[in-house]
Amino acid sequence: MRECAKFCTDDLPQLLHYRDVGYFRDIPDVHADLGELVTGAKPGRENATERTMTCNLGIAMDDMAVAPLVYRRALEAGAGTWLPL
Repeated sequence: MRECAKFCTDDLPQLLHYRDVGYFRDIPDVHADLGELVTGAKPGRENATERTMTCNLGIAMDDMAVAPLVYRRALEAGAGTWLPL
């Protein structure tokens, strides 16, 4: 985790709570939360070599808000792999 340039999360208060009760003890400083990334308040990856990491703790509303954007961008870029379920 310490090798990433930007460490992000979907819910900063929840992540900090988990850290305070003993989980995620040695996490890097948090660069941004999902809301800050989606609104452009803080930048995400700024170049192809920059390593980013996110610790998503499961806020379904955020997942549903960002999923169509991620899917559309993947289609436009021809990225991704279909997996048999």
